[in-house]
Amino acid sequence: MRRLFLVAAVCAPLAASVSAATFQSVGIYQSFDQLTAWAHQFADGNPDLVELVQYGASYQGRPLLALNISLQPGVNDPTKPEFLFTGGIHAREVIASQAAYQLAERLVEGYRSGAQEFTDILAEREVWIVPNMNPDGRIVVEGGGSSQRTNLQGVDLNRNFPHSWEKNNASPGSETYAGPEVLSAPEASQFWTMLHDSEKFDHLLGAIDFHSGAQTIIDPWLSPTEFRNDPLPTAERGKFDALADQMSQESGIGVGRLHYDSYGTLTDSLYDEFGAYAFTEELYQGVFTDYFTYFNPVDAATRDDRVNRAVDSALFLLSDEAFALVPEPSTVLLLVTAGVFVLLRRGRRSAAGD
Repeated sequence: MRRLFLVAAVCAPLAASVSAATFQSVGIYQSFDQLTAWAHQFADGNPDLVELVQYGASYQGRPLLALNISLQPGVNDPTKPEFLFTGGIHAREVIASQAAYQLAERLVEGYRSGAQEFTDILAEREVWIVPNMNPDGRIVVEGGGSSQRTNLQGVDLNRNFPHSWEKNNASPGSETYAGPEVLSAPEASQFWTMLHDSEKFDHLLGAIDFHSGAQTIIDPWLSPTEFRNDPLPTAERGKFDALADQMSQESGIGVGRLHYDSYGTLTDSLYDEFGAYAFTEELYQGVFTDYFTYFNPVDAATRDDRVNRAVDSALFLLSDEAFALVPEPSTVLLLVTAGVFVLLRRGRRSAAGD
């Protein structure tokens, strides 16, 4: 049975903007500069498996980087579906970037070890990983501004994407401000442009956007009002439920639903635009003594446990088990042939004139 939890990932400003624990005082996470250097070294050291793509620049000019991992990186094979894993869209959720980074490491290490699971993934999938979508905000957090959520324009990047963006009503200055128009933030618009580049993407099938501030896996629609009033088709809902429940079993992270409305999210937009089986995965929620401690583990053992759980759920989404099992009456699992849904959905959208 699907497990439902009410979760809150937006944190009210109950503490000072600079928390008692900080990125620097905790000292167990890589900085943005270290992540950037790692990405270059990782691609340079594995040219047969990894291509590093700079798809744009942040509001303050920092590089926006993505890793393409497959047996033919940089080659868009139309027979291979794409899978996308993102972290750091909210600056203060540092552990989300750690999960994306660790997934990349695990995929390449697993392939180098000769493990069949990883060989199959890289032979049959195109994996895209974006470790940090909000580098300017991340720099603020690293400097002690642990409450920073938005980019440096004050835009919540996870409210700036197309799906139902117009329903947002937060004012400028709010940490959930959706921006003056859809895709107004360069970090969002350039990312969205990359996803529409046919030389890189033509069949986005699955995605996880890593977050923290709760411990749950959430699928479309993220807003409870929309989830109730505009339900997904029954077959689609069954596939999402089955995938989320199995991801939960693999990772130990529960399946849940937000208790507040959030429009313009990346997860909902990936499903709406591409038909992707997209999930938001909230990795950690601490006791609210300060911002950094609430959103991020402050000891290495807990950090590694939560990161490994996230990687386990991602590996399930990439697995043959997720996309090749025959549906049973009680449990409907996604088939690779669900790619047909993408074409049908795009056809309906074109016919509707939007």
